[in-house]
Amino acid sequence: MADSDYLIVGAGAAGAVLAARLTENPLITVVLAEAGRDLVPGREPADVMSLFPLSTFNGAYAWPGLEAHWLTAADSPALPFAQGRVVGGSSTIMGMWAVRGVPNDYDDWARAGANGWGWTDVLPFFRKLETDCDFDGPLHGQDGPLPIRRQPQPDWPPLAKAMQVAAARRGFAHIDDMNADFSDGHCVLPISRTATARASAGLCYLNPSVRNRRNLRLLSRTTIDRLLFDGHRVVGAGAHTDDGGRIELRARETIVTAGALQTPALLMRSGIGPGAALQSCGVPVVEDHPGIGANLQNHPLLPVLAFLTRAGREPTGDRPPASTYLRWSSDVPGSTPGDMGLYIRSYLLWHALGRRMAMLSPVLMRPASRGRVTLDRTNPAGSPVVEFNFLSDRRDLVRLIEALRFVSALSGSGELATVCGPAFQLLNANRLNRFNTLSRRNAFLAWLVTGCLDLWPAVGRTLFERLAEMRFIGTLGEDKTSLGDHIRSTIIGTNHVCGTCRMGGARDPTAVVDTNGRVHRITGLRVADASVMLNIPSGNTHLPTVMVAEKIADSMRTDAVNSSFAGAARGPQPATRPGAPQSGT
Repeated sequence: MADSDYLIVGAGAAGAVLAARLTENPLITVVLAEAGRDLVPGREPADVMSLFPLSTFNGAYAWPGLEAHWLTAADSPALPFAQGRVVGGSSTIMGMWAVRGVPNDYDDWARAGANGWGWTDVLPFFRKLETDCDFDGPLHGQDGPLPIRRQPQPDWPPLAKAMQVAAARRGFAHIDDMNADFSDGHCVLPISRTATARASAGLCYLNPSVRNRRNLRLLSRTTIDRLLFDGHRVVGAGAHTDDGGRIELRARETIVTAGALQTPALLMRSGIGPGAALQSCGVPVVEDHPGIGANLQNHPLLPVLAFLTRAGREPTGDRPPASTYLRWSSDVPGSTPGDMGLYIRSYLLWHALGRRMAMLSPVLMRPASRGRVTLDRTNPAGSPVVEFNFLSDRRDLVRLIEALRFVSALSGSGELATVCGPAFQLLNANRLNRFNTLSRRNAFLAWLVTGCLDLWPAVGRTLFERLAEMRFIGTLGEDKTSLGDHIRSTIIGTNHVCGTCRMGGARDPTAVVDTNGRVHRITGLRVADASVMLNIPSGNTHLPTVMVAEKIADSMRTDAVNSSFAGAARGPQPATRPGAPQSGT
């Protein structure tokens, strides 16, 4: 007997959407299981609500021990990689930039086999998820859960205002609404936020009225570690709880929304994945699915920084981490329009030093390289092995070389000279990242370096270089081989991971799910998060992930109405330990 109609694995952005939308039908019962802690509306921690995402620096909200290789395990070190392990998932700990990408991103999905996922198909769901506080009309929604705002131009920091002038002199148009005007230009950045706080998908979709539904039960601090099978049908999942207990949650259908790293890892640990690789890890193979864990994508970027002048510093107080963004097309053969971007930030980190530094980082929005997620042969139950394999496609290196040259010329222009100094890169950024954890010690060290930079710039720079080596990008020269070597050694990635369980037809050996998220050749199982994306969108993945969950939820609700599925599960409520955080009971 099933405990519920649907078991949703992971209460991140996608899981929150599925839980909220499916339980709009009172005949459908849902259990939502989350490995991390709950965030109860009205009692949210201050770092979660801060317009500047202070929660990014709080390890209690992230998967412990998760690491990633920017290239491969053979030629790059494993470095800490933050992914949300909390209700709301990574939307709880990231900057909440609310960018759709461009229409061609989704038309490419449809052309690659995801029928029904072109731009005109997904636009209604982008509209459904949002309340745009600045723009209306046929491209925007006015009654969705996520509020979208842009920082008014009078409130822009000096760096954003200087960049607008510099961009205009180089022929870039100004774009007020980059979610409706998809041309190249200097764009005002939309953010999912209220007037005074960030607005994560977990808090917006799992609001008090949703949590009070009797057909929803939320179990936090409950880590799903294996799927349960009856032959080739998934009938639920097994989990361990933070207090060391074990439970089984049975459902008519299981929906995995654990994110593009943890979702394929769970499937592989359960015996669904590349057969030979699973056997080498000692995992019995239920279904040989070579596409699971493949097609990993992320936005690679070059961390270019500069020290702000006194005239370039932002006012104190709680502010968003960025106001504007530059989008352009590389025109490299095989690339797509709007494939390049520039992250423009002058509030970089939480401490005093972070308020003295600017970011002018070029980012590759439509990379051609693909990576992979695999199980660790020495510990299959532990964190997966994540290899982004950046720059494996030469087109990516060609574009980033040109982007670095462009930023070098831009940073040396007169328009930016009043707000920041010469641009540089850190040759050992990981050494500096150690000081980003919230602590009094790190706050003091940042204050000390900042004070020296203000009073004795040469001394301050010496202290800074002891934390991380610097190289000014104006000294890199023009030799492509040297530039390529430099980029390979300094490239990093965003947290916009996707693609590891991609959509496609049943005859496509690389496709994992169909266009409604159902896993090919396995019944009772869906994937409904960023894992299903075929190509990474030309923007951060927050809004596209919510859109994916909205669209799959809509198809599931239609299926339930047209069948006898809804209300079929009326067995005993799922077992849990005494005092387990839950709602809807």
